[in-house]
Amino acid sequence: MINKTALELWQDYLFLTKEMLKFLDRQDMELFYELMNQRERLQALIEEAPDDGYLSSPDGKKLQTQILSENQVLMNHFQGTHSKVKHHQQVADAYSGGNQYSTASRNWER
Repeated sequence: MINKTALELWQDYLFLTKEMLKFLDRQDMELFYELMNQRERLQALIEEAPDDGYLSSPDGKKLQTQILSENQVLMNHFQGTHSKVKHHQQVADAYSGGNQYSTASRNWER
């Protein structure tokens, strides 16, 4: 049974979202993914918990706006980080000869 109100659950969700961004900034992906899993579990609790009209209240709408804003920042940052990691991996592969087999097996005939 959930002992928290909708307000408390949504505040916890916002907190986890902000913490995810901190660990993404530090490129600590292990903790980032752990927080993401915690947030997913929290989301399941939120869906099960009675809303009692909180989300439609002015405070609820304000908190939702904050969450959406933080989530957008998180997603943008995640995409940027993912692109950087992908680029670094491609450069490392190029220097180490990691892609030499893929071009050798390519059919060059048209």
